[in-house]
Amino acid sequence: MAVKKILTINRHEKLLRSKSEPVRKITKQVKQLAEDIRDTIMANPAVGLAAVQIGVLQRVFGARIGYYTPEGEVCEQPQQALPQIFINPEIVAVSEETVRDFDACMSIPGMMGYTQRAKSVTLRWLDEQGARHEETFSGWDARMLLHEYDHLEGVLFLDRLPLEDLYVYVRGEDGKTRPMPYLEVMREAEAKATPKLSGEA
Repeated sequence: MAVKKILTINRHEKLLRSKSEPVRKITKQVKQLAEDIRDTIMANPAVGLAAVQIGVLQRVFGARIGYYTPEGEVCEQPQQALPQIFINPEIVAVSEETVRDFDACMSIPGMMGYTQRAKSVTLRWLDEQGARHEETFSGWDARMLLHEYDHLEGVLFLDRLPLEDLYVYVRGEDGKTRPMPYLEVMREAEAKATPKLSGEA
């Protein structure tokens, strides 16, 4: 088992915003990379992970297809949704219809947001044995796959939403963590940091 450290934007933004290189040949190293991605997904609360997130700029990612139901709930047997590996994925087609929903990333801890993504996507890719596949995915699977594909292009979910749709996880007085609007958190922080003028209530 080779669980890798997931790189985060606070220290590795330049790398995470870099475009990944195509895999020229499926070698022993590429197969090991696929295993590392799979192991790292399973060892974390993650449903998808791109190679760049563990420091490798190659067009490979893993995703747990079928992990979420169409309603966005975790499926009854999530342990059966093992990570599937996508090598050199290509987007063949996306639906014109889009859906606004939840987006988050292991490389951007403490934040989430709402993005518009295509309701369905058709992907073409290679598996670890070099076999070619083409399939259409919809719902949460499509959202997750488009998120991971973005990573290969150096695009983060932050780039796909206005600040009004970005949220920060904040711990309340009851000890529970809740998402709060990023702009609201920033306004509160600025208010606390601004010294009051003498005589000001």
